[in-house]
Amino acid sequence: MSEDTKGSNLLRLAVGAGVLAVAAVGVAVFVPRRRWVAMAEPFRGVLESPMALSLAAWATGVWASAASPNPPAFDDLRPFDEF
Repeated sequence: MSEDTKGSNLLRLAVGAGVLAVAAVGVAVFVPRRRWVAMAEPFRGVLESPMALSLAAWATGVWASAASPNPPAFDDLRPFDEF
């Protein structure tokens, strides 16, 4: 990657992170707490269900298996010729 595109990508990343931070702070400041509580109420019942717990456990297992270090797989499907 050339230095020109790396700098541009870092600048875009910084600007995007800044925009997201400003949006998050704006929402946190201007939306009243009682409205957040009212919006979150339906989700509280779902989070207490066994289905949510099993989904979280499954997702944790998938993440652990995907992120675990694995040896490289040389599966090129060529015949193995050893004489």
